[in-house]
Amino acid sequence: MNKIFRALFVTLFSFAALPIQAAETPNFVIIYADDLGYTQTSVPMMKGRPELTHKLHQTPNLEKLARRGMRFSHAYCPSPVCTSSRASIQFGMTTARVGCVSIHDVVMNKKQIDLGTNLSIAEMFKEANKGYVTAFFGKGCTPMGWFKDHGYDETDFIHKHPNGNAHGDWWEPTTKTPIPADDPKRVFSLAKTSTDFLKERGKDKKPFYLMISHYAVHVRNTSLKSTREKYLKIVAEENGIEGSIPDISRFDKNADEMPKKLQSLWEKANYAGMMENMDSSIGMVLDELKAQGLDENTYVIFSSDNGGGQSNAPLQGGKAKMWEGGLRIPMIVAGPGVAANSQCDKPVAQWDYLTTMHDLAGSAAALPDNLDGISLRPVLEHGNDGELAKRDTGLVFHFPAYYTVPITSYRDGDFKLMRHLNSGEIKLFNVAGDMGESNDLSRAMPEKAADMVRKLDAYLEKVGAWKMEEVYATRTEELEKWIADDKEKVAKINQQLKTDNLDASDRKKLQAELKSAQSRQTHHLSNLEKLNQNRKSSRWF
Repeated sequence: MNKIFRALFVTLFSFAALPIQAAETPNFVIIYADDLGYTQTSVPMMKGRPELTHKLHQTPNLEKLARRGMRFSHAYCPSPVCTSSRASIQFGMTTARVGCVSIHDVVMNKKQIDLGTNLSIAEMFKEANKGYVTAFFGKGCTPMGWFKDHGYDETDFIHKHPNGNAHGDWWEPTTKTPIPADDPKRVFSLAKTSTDFLKERGKDKKPFYLMISHYAVHVRNTSLKSTREKYLKIVAEENGIEGSIPDISRFDKNADEMPKKLQSLWEKANYAGMMENMDSSIGMVLDELKAQGLDENTYVIFSSDNGGGQSNAPLQGGKAKMWEGGLRIPMIVAGPGVAANSQCDKPVAQWDYLTTMHDLAGSAAALPDNLDGISLRPVLEHGNDGELAKRDTGLVFHFPAYYTVPITSYRDGDFKLMRHLNSGEIKLFNVAGDMGESNDLSRAMPEKAADMVRKLDAYLEKVGAWKMEEVYATRTEELEKWIADDKEKVAKINQQLKTDNLDASDRKKLQAELKSAQSRQTHHLSNLEKLNQNRKSSRWF
């Protein structure tokens, strides 16, 4: 059912039968961290496994949320990078089906894929016809543009461009206006916007869906000075340094005063401070839910868009890598009927959220038939005893990226298959028992590997997933066009500079343009060389 027909259907249905507002219509809050790894919080995603926490980081509000609800030991993001995960979660589809692999997806751009033709989470709630108010605050998704075009009633997209990474570093990116020092990564203004929204819902009693999309803990890392000082002292003591570590970052004007051997320790403390600041922001939202009497009828889902850029040990890899460290992420859910301090060990993915919330909201509107998500309601209500619907295919993570190691990963039951998209080499792991992916079973279990390859290929073919050669060819075409444009621009400026009696100011302006064009040409030539190297590489890291 396309979006236009769907909207017409819902409108007609609304006139035919005005909604009966059920007292128990649940609310939903998704709290989405940026680049937060599986083992980066103080909550182990497997109870009784303290080694799966970070010894330095303190996240007491996430600990409180875990005590209230269920942690997921085998939760996956759609992609090891943010843009494709953020598109996938909104539409309940794998990245292969959505057709968005990264922030600059050359094939998606060439084919002019319109993500707006898909049903978003917010639009799903509108179709439920139960009066849901929908809101999205924080970091967006570049190819999705403005979130009000995807069914969100309220957003904080108040800038000249839709919210993206730069809005976590600058209050107004176009003018490089700095974010106030008392609001690192916007964590506290995000909390303020979110709690104001909750206060309104406390007054009007309307059901709501709110997504709080953090800029933390993505680089550039920043934290409150007071919080950072706390961790500078802890790190100094742990490393036998008398007193404290100077609070000087590599971006400060006096950066040369910081001893090089202390810089990495400062970064470590700053990252821990940022983590705690984000946790404090989360705590403010959870406290407001309780203050408004909304907590008992609200599902809160906490997770991250991809694996961490820091160490994710004992998992291998991290951000932009298709190993467990890049894909397995922390996930906690609390809400009505979710057992306190419980744990789910079944593999789940974030593209399950749309279908799950559709089920929990009691929506009678039909979902599109091209979704990959299943409802997690059975495990939320019954834990590991809950029977999840059978997936047509397991969990598919397709990453034909031209700028890093291109790998497709596929989890089916306890097993995870990995295929290098340059060499075709296969690896197979039992990640239920070998979360560090240290024992390759592809030779010991060739039939299992072959069966998973067949299932994976059938799925990729069915959804029309981008092929690696297509990606390389499209990127090459793009770079070669830019290089030709650069060359033409350089030649044109050089010709203009030969003009007799050229005004001094005009000459200076042309020389600046020439330098810029030559710099672009060098950059594009370098990227083409890197691309040619990448497509020949068979490295796994």
